[in-house]
Amino acid sequence: MAEGDTIHRHARLLRQTLAGAIDVASAPAPDSPLRRQTRRLDRLVGAHLVAAEAHGKHLFLPFDAGLVIHSHLGISGAWHVYGPGQRWRRPRGAAWAALEAGGRAAVQFGGTTLELRTPGELRADPRLRALGPDILATGLSVDAAVAALREAGRATQLGEALLDQRRIAGIGNIFKSEGCFAAGVDPWRPIGEIDDERLAATVAATRDLMTEAVASGRQPKRIYRRARRPCPRCGTPIRSRGQGDANRTTYWCPGCQR
Repeated sequence: MAEGDTIHRHARLLRQTLAGAIDVASAPAPDSPLRRQTRRLDRLVGAHLVAAEAHGKHLFLPFDAGLVIHSHLGISGAWHVYGPGQRWRRPRGAAWAALEAGGRAAVQFGGTTLELRTPGELRADPRLRALGPDILATGLSVDAAVAALREAGRATQLGEALLDQRRIAGIGNIFKSEGCFAAGVDPWRPIGEIDDERLAATVAATRDLMTEAVASGRQPKRIYRRARRPCPRCGTPIRSRGQGDANRTTYWCPGCQR
């Protein structure tokens, strides 16, 4: 699943790609959710992108036509950007959305959510209102993030709490594992057994790793998907197993994460 760093990179690329008036706004794929919103989609032609904003794993593209594209890629979705005349990597007929401006194209293929909403509709959406602070937000308060993690409950394991988008938005399986490893904290420990200093270190380490990934386009893989290989810090074999109700795989070092 695309994590917050990927969504922030997409936002940056889409701001660059869709500079200028929208020439084409279409939903080529027969299964595109936007096929149900053709009147709204038509209103984007001639409109200008006002911003491209990420909040956790959600992407928002507000236009001066009074409409916002809300996108969530889930596991299978992807945004592609293309320059003038550049060949698309996937068939046009598979695109859920295709936005073109000045010969440049921004295209979403698949995903969990793609819809055109008004700002008021987005503000009233209980799913979005329930999101916690974006881990990559400018001015994020680490103390507030620690307090949000504690709201998950004393018995909730750290790795599970980090994936709860109602606490902190944007962290996925890679950065859950890598952030805990960077901070030297065991992701299986219950929140109630971890002091504020170590929780703050985990939040800060995760944020630093994700910030670096936004800039470089490369996600860390010191322990992620490296089960049974030696820990790069202490040499103990990395372990992995499913965690939480969703059984998302967690990677950790039992030797140096406490």
